[in-house]
Amino acid sequence: MNASQTIRVALKRARRGLKKRQVLRTFMHENVPYFSQWESRELVEKILTNEISPSEDPNWKKSGAETKEEYDAWSASGCGMACTKMLVDHLWDREVPLVELGKKCAEYGGYTLPVEQSVGLIYGPYERFAKEELGLKARAVLPLLIDEIIEELAADKYIMASVSPKIRHASENPTKKGGHLILMLGYDLDKQLLYFHNPSGFTKETQEYTSISFRDFKKFFGGRGIVVGR
Repeated sequence: MNASQTIRVALKRARRGLKKRQVLRTFMHENVPYFSQWESRELVEKILTNEISPSEDPNWKKSGAETKEEYDAWSASGCGMACTKMLVDHLWDREVPLVELGKKCAEYGGYTLPVEQSVGLIYGPYERFAKEELGLKARAVLPLLIDEIIEELAADKYIMASVSPKIRHASENPTKKGGHLILMLGYDLDKQLLYFHNPSGFTKETQEYTSISFRDFKKFFGGRGIVVGR
């Protein structure tokens, strides 16, 4: 980051009222339920490697979709809604189907329809959707720094962070950052690790409470996200 970028970030932090503050060395949101974008989490790798189609997911109806085609469209675009589903279940003890969440979010402009042609979750309208429909406080942040992720987590917030979907393999070197949302849940400053739920992880180890080093996270992180809290 050059000097002018540093100044812009500092100004944006000031406008948001964020001050550098002391945080715990480690922090974790415990017992956050995990939900994949697809109803059968064990089939994600087969779906994403085209070994099977989403329509072959035997649990597709649990998504709230009316047809297999609708399930296919929403599950492919559903990382933000999967993260939201996790939060709603964790904070309010309500399990809301992913497609139901997505359709309601679209009413606020959070997605353009048809969803298969959407650019993905639109952050501004999502803020109003989260507040009015879910009772959550959401705030889009751009730029978003790793230090800010840590500060917000330490303040008992959650972060839906924009990363490359290739984050499921930390050894990857993606050509593009961002495009996929994960739910940030914790950190360890001594080990230099971040922890998150990934709605498109292939295995349990890459799906829930996955760890990644600060250094590797930077390869995938798009520098933006949504801070969510009660």
